[in-house]
Amino acid sequence: MEKYVVFDFETTGLNAQKNEIIQIGAVKFDENDVEIARFNQLIQPKAHFIPKKITEITQIAWEDVASEPRLADVLPDFLNFLHGNLLIAHNAPFDMGFLYQAIIELDIRNAEHFEVYDTLAESKRLLKMKSYKLERFKDVLGIELRSHDALNDCLITAKLYQYLQEIDHPKPVVENVQGSLFSDFDDNTITVEIRRKIGLPITKDLVYYHKDNNKNWERFDVTGLQVQQEYSVGYSLTLTLYNNEKVRIHSDFFAQMQKVNFVTEMMKEL
Repeated sequence: MEKYVVFDFETTGLNAQKNEIIQIGAVKFDENDVEIARFNQLIQPKAHFIPKKITEITQIAWEDVASEPRLADVLPDFLNFLHGNLLIAHNAPFDMGFLYQAIIELDIRNAEHFEVYDTLAESKRLLKMKSYKLERFKDVLGIELRSHDALNDCLITAKLYQYLQEIDHPKPVVENVQGSLFSDFDDNTITVEIRRKIGLPITKDLVYYHKDNNKNWERFDVTGLQVQQEYSVGYSLTLTLYNNEKVRIHSDFFAQMQKVNFVTEMMKEL
């Protein structure tokens, strides 16, 4: 583990060469995911104008930034805030594009070469979702914050990053043999108690879906289930299929597979 900074920009558009940053948000965490500092600053754009559509999305109007500092006055402090840390962003190429464009325009020499983790790319690798927009993850992570505010989006992205780390690099759970909820399920028995704990249907036969080589969804009956790891959100499961094949899956996605319209919903993503 290492220290990291989650950051986000609100901008006047999508093009780093034509549009401008109007809000910088960043939150710094230590190696144990404990927040240690914040950076939150509105920026006055050189154009002295914020498009109406951007105001509708971000709730930032020209009146909000008219007396705020220019980016040239803020960027050096922001770069110092980032210095020496892993950077985390959702759709990182977008934010990094604006960051490096600002560095070029302001002629900042010897800018740091940052290591960057993109939660958008990694969530697509590790999770199966209908949408990977940051707003969608608020429901998954149980967060109630207004989106398209740079600082709020940092807090959401931080939780997402921590969630993805738990899936990608699970930490061993120290079990109390006497008190562990799952200590009685080493025989793969799918009981009512374990169904309730994981959020699975109580009486319905459980199924698992997998794409074949032709990218068609195949359905398999599940005959056994073991909980391998408990995360802050969900569980790592090992499923036993009818043919005794074993597969690993996160409990959230396995629960989604039990929906009647699962394949139909997944096909909509294509």
